[in-house]
Amino acid sequence: MKHAYFTKYYYLLNICIFAWIFYQSLSHANAQVIPPSQQTTNILDEQRYTGSLLSPSGAMAKAGLWAIEPYAQMTISRGAYQANGNVKNNQHRTDNFINFTLVKYAVTNHFSVQSTPQIRYAWNGHTTSSSLHFADLPLEFQYRILDQIRGTLQPNVTAILGMTFPTGNYSNLGRALDGAGNGTYALRFGLQSQAAYKVFNRAFRVRVWGVGRQPLNSVNIKNISNYGTSLGYRGNARPGLFGNTGFSLEYGLNKKWLLSFDFVYDWAKGTRIRGTDKHAIYNRHITGASHDVQIAPAIEYNWSPTIGVIVGSALTVNGHNTNDFIQPQFAIMMLF
Repeated sequence: MKHAYFTKYYYLLNICIFAWIFYQSLSHANAQVIPPSQQTTNILDEQRYTGSLLSPSGAMAKAGLWAIEPYAQMTISRGAYQANGNVKNNQHRTDNFINFTLVKYAVTNHFSVQSTPQIRYAWNGHTTSSSLHFADLPLEFQYRILDQIRGTLQPNVTAILGMTFPTGNYSNLGRALDGAGNGTYALRFGLQSQAAYKVFNRAFRVRVWGVGRQPLNSVNIKNISNYGTSLGYRGNARPGLFGNTGFSLEYGLNKKWLLSFDFVYDWAKGTRIRGTDKHAIYNRHITGASHDVQIAPAIEYNWSPTIGVIVGSALTVNGHNTNDFIQPQFAIMMLF
């Protein structure tokens, strides 16, 4: 029941955010235009960014700055990658809708705190989720350890350290699609780098990152769970290390419009599951390791240096022991 209250207020917050964005876009549309003679001519200083679809952002550069970026994301399953890499078209594939909001605050000019609360809803050919469900909650601390030096190849580099808290449903579910978490505390760590360069008299921004997630505990599970168990099951599970690495490219067509592209490699070790089923038969197994490769082309538009929108789609192009999907999505970035 408490998840229903959280979900209601979470959606109310998102409605308020989108209403504020609409008001601000009208305000900027009516704002006075600065004559070209009074504008800066430095392409890298003029360029406005929203950020690519899948790349993590680094620590912000101005103390006291807030960033809020709500995403709407739909995952449309096309089947499943098998252990040999071939795709099997399942009859009842699972699709889902996810709404998550990136919230980041710059504590200092180099240190930021970030969280991305998320809710999800899933369905397949048989049934749907019983309601909207909160997923596990990540919290990250980001510290920029290196600043980009203009005129050189030196980029910004941000170190990331944090924790994912088990706020999502994972065990004793009413139906399998209600699972939205894995029940473990997970250490989050990694590095993110970005730099902007002038290419053909246009701004060209590059991001590169590598992040890991290490679950710190095993969890007790019973009945239907997010680990694929069914009614009558009693046991425990321990997920393995997982993470991703990748790069993103953003190219400014002008100061408001950009093209972006992500390339991401996701990977995960297997999960150890052991316990007894409804017939009191003990079993123990480790699920196979998995990976996928995603690409995500998108287009960005920025009304001002503080408000922008990005629209595009991620899709898998390779993998094993994981889903094959296409994932249309959009996000609105606000800075204040």
